[in-house]
Amino acid sequence: MTIHPALSDFGGFYARTYPMAYRTALGICREGPMAEEATQDAFLAAWRERERYRGDGPPDAWLLRIVVNSAITVLRRRRVRRAEPLTEEVGQAEQRVPDPAESIAVRQVLDALDGRHRAAVVLRYYHDLDYASIATILGTSTGNVGSMLSRALARMRVELAEDGPPLPGAAATPLEVAHDR
Repeated sequence: MTIHPALSDFGGFYARTYPMAYRTALGICREGPMAEEATQDAFLAAWRERERYRGDGPPDAWLLRIVVNSAITVLRRRRVRRAEPLTEEVGQAEQRVPDPAESIAVRQVLDALDGRHRAAVVLRYYHDLDYASIATILGTSTGNVGSMLSRALARMRVELAEDGPPLPGAAATPLEVAHDR
């Protein structure tokens, strides 16, 4: 059993990366309990798969890929199981990480996106990752990341209409978009 040195102290890795992992899951799942479930599932998967980490990329990116996949899986399971949204319990208010998208309108539009498109938006605009990093995490090409983001932002712009808050990248020119890749 050979474990990469970056993951040999998994407790330290967990403590250092948990806030990032949870914020990512929360951005995708949009609900604290679902994000907690996805984050727990992701760390369990990372623990089980730590021998497979080859070190050809940063361990944080490896973990983010697992978190994104876990969050999308939790979303799929929950959409089938429940008919009404869960309400946040009073006791959880102190535990909640501040939401990167405080606008209710933006949150509602993010909720309307499918899991992979939402993941691309969260990774790009909440974590400020470049297209190559997002492509690695989502297991796709940089061109597909550009398409996913373009479609997601176009849908968000339509749903928010003219009076909504400005979206990330709304004023970006094609040259700026190409530069981000």
